[in-house]
Amino acid sequence: MNRKWLFIPFFAFAAISFAMVFDVNNPVLNAHTEKMKTAGSLSAVFTVNKIGSEVEEHKLVISKPNLLRWESPSTVVVANGASILTLDKKSNQYTEEPTSAEALKKLLSNSVVWAWSAVIDDTFLKPVTDAKAGANRRVKGIAVKELNVARADKVTTLFVDEKLGFARGVTFEETQGGQKVQTVVVASEIKVDPALAASDKLFLMPASAQKMDKSVLASTFKDVTPIFAARCGCHMTRATGGVSLATYKATMQGGRNGSFITPGDAEGSLLMQLIRGTKQPKMPPQGNLTEAQMDTLIKWINSGAKE
Repeated sequence: MNRKWLFIPFFAFAAISFAMVFDVNNPVLNAHTEKMKTAGSLSAVFTVNKIGSEVEEHKLVISKPNLLRWESPSTVVVANGASILTLDKKSNQYTEEPTSAEALKKLLSNSVVWAWSAVIDDTFLKPVTDAKAGANRRVKGIAVKELNVARADKVTTLFVDEKLGFARGVTFEETQGGQKVQTVVVASEIKVDPALAASDKLFLMPASAQKMDKSVLASTFKDVTPIFAARCGCHMTRATGGVSLATYKATMQGGRNGSFITPGDAEGSLLMQLIRGTKQPKMPPQGNLTEAQMDTLIKWINSGAKE
């Protein structure tokens, strides 16, 4: 999608947290959680807007017992109870790994979908340390109540739909490449239904998709070093602009403002945004990486940016 949605930050939770009374037993949060826990499944069509970037449309289905389908413009992630499948839509290739509690937890802890994870996560409230109701407002014409929720080192503001009784969106702030980035998530369609079967076509890969062995992915630093040497020479011989790509440690450390690689999230990594030119300064300054070089970098980062 090409449109941009300008959104003015409307909360400063961190700045006022000292004045809040510790209150995890919040009735709005409890009602939201109960709605999620009693739902057999939840489906949503929603937009994800990292402020200053293009708005993306996502689709999500979460169903008991441990089923999930999350589609973004570039990927489809499916947890079918036995495996977690990740499809690269551009190449129409997917990887498969066994489902584990840890892997599923990592998927559900992503701030974009965390608010709805209580459908299948019985520990949803465990990391929550504070919850406080905010203002009543309208988001895309729908009456919602803000709910500021602190969990571990993150703060997420839920937009709780007053009619539905559960969140139809969230906003949160994260640090990427040394910069704070606010993200706004709002569902245009959202509903709860009975549980789905693991055999439902939603939890299957397209028949035309090709399965890839994860071992063939660019999974180590040595796979991307030749690209840095060929296209980022000034960062290989010295720390130009405070950035060195000569070693794995230096690359992962990043520049003066911190790391510019987010393991597991190529599109959210500042490095890829600079290479694509969606963030400035464009890198490399002259010329573009080949499609094969881009694919290698993306696969390396998405597979964990391992040494």
